[in-house]
Amino acid sequence: MGYLLVFVRVVAVCVVYLSFACIGMVLQLAGFISTNRRHILLAWFTHLWARCSCVLFNIRIETVGDFKVPEGSLVVANHIGMPDIFVLGNCFPGFFVSKAEIAEWPLFNYIARFGEAIFAERDKRHQVKEIIEQMSARLEEGCSVILFPEGQATDGLKVLDFKPPTFEAAVRAGCDVVPITLIYRDGNRPSVACWHEGTFFQHVLRLLKNPRLEVTVFAHAPIEGGTDRRELAKKSRSVILKTHAREINRESV
Repeated sequence: MGYLLVFVRVVAVCVVYLSFACIGMVLQLAGFISTNRRHILLAWFTHLWARCSCVLFNIRIETVGDFKVPEGSLVVANHIGMPDIFVLGNCFPGFFVSKAEIAEWPLFNYIARFGEAIFAERDKRHQVKEIIEQMSARLEEGCSVILFPEGQATDGLKVLDFKPPTFEAAVRAGCDVVPITLIYRDGNRPSVACWHEGTFFQHVLRLLKNPRLEVTVFAHAPIEGGTDRRELAKKSRSVILKTHAREINRESV
């Protein structure tokens, strides 16, 4: 039964993802559409793609808090694994700041490229400036940007320190920062959603074989963009960590 589910999901994912990649390609080739308008459309289609992904992987989302965030907000969250992208994209239309390796993932690379995700190699200091400029431009257009400021996936049992440099985009754009806490409820520690260890294909296979995945998404009050990126990173992590620690301790009792 497990491998039958995998087969059905793989076929469905291929059809759906290639369809959305084609939509993204058409929007990029449509020269009569302004850059701003194209970005708004791509953000909406990315949101729709994420919703379809949640259906395909049977991800059930419980939301806590106010999800009507201002347009052009920097959304930041703790990072556990690939389902985070589906979940956050389902909750917030916007553009992801994605690690450069995604450009090498089958199917996902087309979605990311034609969806104009912002690719990041955070260990290359000269590229950080380019990332900040791209993020600021999207935010100033009124498009939200979704960021995992830990810079890597974790086992879901902790929240790493947030890297401050990319918060400079919120400072430049003068936008709000919206902290989000993700807690997976599948009873495993680490969760099936976790990509802390193993290869990309091992991670995807676990998700494809998993019948159902439940997650609670906590939306916290927006933090007004200030002038200090380090302070924004510190405040965001503090808010996320408080809820994360409470929920993890509650589940371990």
